[in-house]
Amino acid sequence: PETKELDLAAKDGKLSSIQETKQYQALTKEYAEAMEFYQFQQYCCDLQLSAAKKYAESKGVWLKGDVPFLCSGDSADVWVHRDLFQQGYSAGAPPDMYSKDGQDWGLPLYNWSAMDLDNFTWWKQRLQVASKYYTLYRIDHIVGFYRVWGVPKGKKASEGGYQPQDKALWIPQGERILRIMLDASKMLPIGEDLGSIPKEVYLNLQKLGICGTRVLRWERMWENKEQGQPFIPVADYIPDSMSTVSTHDSETLPLWWLLKQDEAKAYCQHRRWSYRVQDLKGQPPKEYQYHLENQNQKIVGKTMPVPYLQDILREANTSSSLFHIHLLSEYLALVPPTTDEEGLIHWDPNLERVNIPGTVQSSNWSYRMRPSISTINQHQVLKDLMLKSRESVQADISPLPERKPHVYERQYSTQLPTKLRVLPGRSYPLGATWDGAGVNFAVFSENGYKAYLCLFETPESKTESHRILMPEYDDFVHHCYLPDLRPGQLYGYRIEGDWDPLNGLRFNSNKVLLDPYAKSIGRDLQWHDSLFPYNIQSPSPHKYLEMNTEDNSSFCPLAAVVDNSFTWGNDHPPNVPWHRTVIYEAHVKALSFQHPDVPEHIRGTYAGLCHESIIAHLKKLGVTAIELEPIHHHVDEKPILDKGLVNHWGYNTLSFFAPDLRYCATRSVLGAVHEFKTMVRVLHSHGIEVILDVVYNHTAEGNHYGAMFNLKGCDNLAYYKTPEGDPAYYFDYTGCGNSLNVRHPRVLQLIMDSLRYWIQEMHVDGFRFDLASALARQFHDVDKLSAFFDIIHQDPVISRVKLIAEPWDCSSGGYQVGNFPVLWTEWNGRYRDSIRGFWNGKGVSLGEFATRVTGSSDLYTAESGRSALSSINFVTCHDGFNLLDLVSYNEKHNDDNGENNNDGANDNHSYNHGCEGSTDDSGINEFRWRQRANFVATLFLSLGVPMILSGDELSKTQNGNNNTYCQDNEITWLDWDLYDDEDEFLQFTSKMIKLRKSHAVLNRRRHLKGEVNGVKDVTWYMPEGHEPSYDDWHNTTKQALGFVMDGDAIVDLSHTGQVHKGETILVLVNAQFFDVNFKLPAHHSGKHWQLLISTDRALKNQCGTSVFQPSSSFTLKDHSISIFHLYAPINQSRANLFRSVNLRKSQDSV
Repeated sequence: PETKELDLAAKDGKLSSIQETKQYQALTKEYAEAMEFYQFQQYCCDLQLSAAKKYAESKGVWLKGDVPFLCSGDSADVWVHRDLFQQGYSAGAPPDMYSKDGQDWGLPLYNWSAMDLDNFTWWKQRLQVASKYYTLYRIDHIVGFYRVWGVPKGKKASEGGYQPQDKALWIPQGERILRIMLDASKMLPIGEDLGSIPKEVYLNLQKLGICGTRVLRWERMWENKEQGQPFIPVADYIPDSMSTVSTHDSETLPLWWLLKQDEAKAYCQHRRWSYRVQDLKGQPPKEYQYHLENQNQKIVGKTMPVPYLQDILREANTSSSLFHIHLLSEYLALVPPTTDEEGLIHWDPNLERVNIPGTVQSSNWSYRMRPSISTINQHQVLKDLMLKSRESVQADISPLPERKPHVYERQYSTQLPTKLRVLPGRSYPLGATWDGAGVNFAVFSENGYKAYLCLFETPESKTESHRILMPEYDDFVHHCYLPDLRPGQLYGYRIEGDWDPLNGLRFNSNKVLLDPYAKSIGRDLQWHDSLFPYNIQSPSPHKYLEMNTEDNSSFCPLAAVVDNSFTWGNDHPPNVPWHRTVIYEAHVKALSFQHPDVPEHIRGTYAGLCHESIIAHLKKLGVTAIELEPIHHHVDEKPILDKGLVNHWGYNTLSFFAPDLRYCATRSVLGAVHEFKTMVRVLHSHGIEVILDVVYNHTAEGNHYGAMFNLKGCDNLAYYKTPEGDPAYYFDYTGCGNSLNVRHPRVLQLIMDSLRYWIQEMHVDGFRFDLASALARQFHDVDKLSAFFDIIHQDPVISRVKLIAEPWDCSSGGYQVGNFPVLWTEWNGRYRDSIRGFWNGKGVSLGEFATRVTGSSDLYTAESGRSALSSINFVTCHDGFNLLDLVSYNEKHNDDNGENNNDGANDNHSYNHGCEGSTDDSGINEFRWRQRANFVATLFLSLGVPMILSGDELSKTQNGNNNTYCQDNEITWLDWDLYDDEDEFLQFTSKMIKLRKSHAVLNRRRHLKGEVNGVKDVTWYMPEGHEPSYDDWHNTTKQALGFVMDGDAIVDLSHTGQVHKGETILVLVNAQFFDVNFKLPAHHSGKHWQLLISTDRALKNQCGTSVFQPSSSFTLKDHSISIFHLYAPINQSRANLFRSVNLRKSQDSV
């Protein structure tokens, strides 16, 4: 009654607290003596608990207390502080691994907004009281501070929902509350973060430094179903955690072993044990005589083998966690009943369980251990076993004499702590890894003697503030762990070793080296002589043998420690199948830098690329995947900079893990990683995949006259391929000075780790491998059975994404179009050259043209396990003429590159159509428009995977420059201001992509068979109406051809097993310099042909309307394509019938 009165009065604004009610005042008077008694009890408890804590600490023991997340609805707290609780909801949990129906705990929810008004004073007071009794405290249900499952009164638990409802509020709310709690007391918190916990919460707890809870049996790679969801090694647990084998809410370990046999057997497989059960010895006491119908009868008198239990406890105590806390009952189970002794555990293991969540029953929270305290204190066998489990841990993890952590003094007044603790750390993973509590550093050097970690305060620092000898060296990896560092820390390495260039050793500890696994570039390099390992100013022709002792720390690139946390939400890969894929090759900066609708401050960046205006263009065009030119951070070569240019394309990689800072809108140390992830997430939300152009064939360090940034100084002999017997020099398959040594396991690991990082952490969908043949040169010749291919094929992560090869390099035997193994697609250079040559009059035969259009079955044979989808069809790409220049120039015009027009390919299969470069001649411009349309139409009519070059659809010109690698200017930036002709070409390109997507005959997943169920899948026709003869196919003077792709002859099945059926299309092609009359073929269905689309703009108004009878004549303009589909017009009698039926219906309705 009092609370109801208070609630009603509070609504009217009359009362502010329960104490103001008459009933309260009467009760306090009536029960004054009882209240004093309970207050005195509390006082005594306070004295005793405070004394217990003090005594325990004097003995080196810490007391850990449990601070419940919620309060009972009839508690004094809820009774008095009614404004701090929601009375209409109770807290619980959604359906999860603990309870399939969810849980309703019957405890009221907090009113966080009301608590916030008082700056969470109530919570502060709770913790201040608890800190009098405990040194550590367990934060019960810690996820509840971020979001809690609220169950409306009278509803089922499964009908509840999370509060707050907006997920974006979870992390800010939880972080604010927990920071206040951390500041409220000196106790060390350990969070109960079990159950359904969002990844973002885990990462935020790591950020706050709050220990989580790791239950050994549940620490598995749950998402890795292919490998059986393996258990996570205890050595890989994050240090900021508490390890245990059971909790008060779970089965004890022996009970789990008996009831959850599938899980127990999986653990046995992990430990390579055989699953066994141990029977208890002797006779059970009378109180354990159960009825046969008892469902747990089968486990009474049984337990897990004691050696297994002992080993699991020992395993748990070797984890990387700071704390290892186990139920006392787990240790008691080490002494089971025998024929001679009663043992220390119950005969029925069910009685050892403390609580069953989501249930209300008398056995919950009523656990009573079988032995008395005095029995346990005097039980020497138990003491020895417990001590042994701890001693074994020390023996396992400290085989060497104990050594104190190194402490390094700061050299200057900096932001870093005055002293840094240096712990051994781990040799894996390589690079700098932030785990929420500190940073692990690991760098490979097989031939280096020592490694130093160099810490820099700011990007402007002239030298390191700390130079730390990395104390551990395992498996050729130097490593250490610094708990005092955080994300954003700038660092590099110095490696000591031999300077012996003639033998391939180029160690030079005067050089600070960039981490080969740098995830972010914290400072870009500034060119300076000190960046070279040899004396660059020496006049000697052998100056590369002279060591440069000048320190480079003022000019070298630096890595930054990253925090990988990111809110991906429901992001998932679009997984567009190859036969539905349309690739758009683009440069991050060039794409958006001049777009008028993209805000100026994000133009040319990752943020600009995912702006709504760019997304709208890609979707309108019909693109399903964007292939980005290199976004790995790269180096602008000094000779290019000296000419006032830059390396615009970026094929000069500095770091295989770090996104290029140049394309980050904020240019902050950690901004590029976050911005790139945001770009991927946005593109994925629109169904667009992200494919990266990656350069693993060489690095920015060049040859023996090149600079030293990372790999040369870490271990030149291991990372680079050098001639046998002459390791002072480098193999160069790329024309860039060096080639990675893909024979070395650590180099292969570097490449594979990089690929997996971009897939798993950055969520990209595939890769295009630049000069991929160089990666297959395990020895010298290209070998499709090389280790590089073997590793990718067996990798469960990399093998599942889109893999595209540029199947050539710059050395002998490097042209390998058609020779890559299964799983790989290839840039089909033969397709590009043949289609260019056919339309530009370079003597390409009809047979060659037809072979390329139908999927290049001569290159990608079914016998080798490949199909038309192995061919990435393209006419233009970043390298060479773009589409408008392909029809506007006979010769390259690369003078702007500063190399006297000697760079770039000389043979481009191009044709200027009467004038070199731009012209006002309307006839030439119309011819060029039609030719560009012919290229686009051919591309999207061809079987395989089409790729277009960004800007081709916008009629972009590069002024005849076919090697724009150094042109970061209007030559490469897209121009979005379109004239009428240019806009019409954009619409044409979009229509061709739409036509391709809507016709199943153009989306085949297999090579043509010739004939399916008596119907030819493709039929070829000469203009006269007959099929081509041998001479027709091979006579290069004949350049007109028609073909029918029949929609009834498709062998592909849908994912539901249905046979694909599609429309039949007719394509007429004329690459000759005169118009050609085609006799239209008859189809077995008897239907007519309707014109769909033509590159002859004179027919624009007939497309979609004009219908032609079989065997009629159709005049095809020179250099044009026309596309038809089968059309069945309603005959006149049927039309009259429909008309009369409609009239009768109309009269009836009247």
